[in-house]
Amino acid sequence: MTGPSSDNTTNLITWLLILLIGAPFNFYISPQIWIVLHPSLPIISYVMYLSCVFFLCLTQFTDPGIIPRKEIIEKMKDENLLRLIPTEADNADYQVRICVTCMIKRPPRSNHCAECDNCVDVFDHHCPFVNNCIGKRNYAYFISFISTLTMAAISFGIEFLSFVILIATTDEKVQQILIIVLMIPFGICTLLVFGLLVFHIFLMITGKTTKEQLKNLEKKSSTSRKCERTQSLFNCRTIVEKQQFDQIRYDQDLIKINPIVIPA
Repeated sequence: MTGPSSDNTTNLITWLLILLIGAPFNFYISPQIWIVLHPSLPIISYVMYLSCVFFLCLTQFTDPGIIPRKEIIEKMKDENLLRLIPTEADNADYQVRICVTCMIKRPPRSNHCAECDNCVDVFDHHCPFVNNCIGKRNYAYFISFISTLTMAAISFGIEFLSFVILIATTDEKVQQILIIVLMIPFGICTLLVFGLLVFHIFLMITGKTTKEQLKNLEKKSSTSRKCERTQSLFNCRTIVEKQQFDQIRYDQDLIKINPIVIPA
């Protein structure tokens, strides 16, 4: 159920970052915060971190909604799937979306993933970080993954600040250096993941997929370009030039239709 081998490196980096960053917090910082400050914060960190790893596994190894190809459907002999095999009437109907690679009729909101080379039901996007497509069957796991990852990052950040201020050192300059050196890059990564979470919450509210949202943005950008071109209608010089051009075209067309109208 995983994606192409080209995503293995990116996926490995994702796992290493999550495991290597989580290890010092879970085995060194959290136990001390448990004793010095309060057990509630380490408990939240443990739960969010383990949930993050759990949902990452589910997202990566769950079928995103792959639609079988024609030859597989024919062997399965499933009546529901047999309807996806295109007929001559479907080939003549331009409204029917046919995948020329899988040779099936693509259901609404499905798409063929170029990376995985499969048609995916309710295709959202291909995520190289989890080495899988995000679709109908694993989208909930993906949302849960980025949600728990965001919460784990926030709880780790609070734990680190508490550790630096209460336990690590009493020297204010050293505290400031540690916070600046370690917390700024950590905070930037947390903001990026949080931004991704907010974007997908927006998609869930609007009922769209990532691909559909990007298509809408492309349409809006093309519409804005058309609006920029229509602004030239308010330019007097452009209007005169257009009228002159239209008159020349009209005269040329008239000569083609009835050459006697305009004397030589």
